[in-house]
Amino acid sequence: AQNAYDLLPTIRSRAVPFYFAPLGVEEMHSFVKARGLDRPERRIALAAGSPGIAMSLDLEAYDKRRAAMLVLLKAAAGVAPFATWVPVGEAIGRSRSEKLELYLKVLYELLRDLLLLHEGAGEIRNRDIRRELEALAGKIQFAWLRKAVARVDEIAMLLRRNIQKTIAL
Repeated sequence: AQNAYDLLPTIRSRAVPFYFAPLGVEEMHSFVKARGLDRPERRIALAAGSPGIAMSLDLEAYDKRRAAMLVLLKAAAGVAPFATWVPVGEAIGRSRSEKLELYLKVLYELLRDLLLLHEGAGEIRNRDIRRELEALAGKIQFAWLRKAVARVDEIAMLLRRNIQKTIAL
């Protein structure tokens, strides 16, 4: 489990946590090459040193979630009209198979990339859409990013309390 508190208390009380440091870039290259994974550079960037994520990452599903969260970020930043977000949000809300937590995870990654681009430091993970993210990073302020992260944190907390997905959206 990525978050111990996602487990039942009875299981947590009997478990021993093991924390693993992320693998380095060279180790990730070796791992991905040994497994023959497709799109190795993209998997390495998105996995952030986690071989398990590199192997299990469904890039098609990730791209779908990322496209939706980009629409949300553009609408929230005032770059696109709010009306562009409404059908996307409604589609996510209607989906019974997709958990909102998966979208929030992608949203956090995009916010991380925006912060790095805004501040001019570090390597982003969504390198294939760098230009689009750079344009958006140029339109926002640090205070906006901080507020956006706080709002996503709030939604994540409400989801843990079992708020309905459509209300959260």
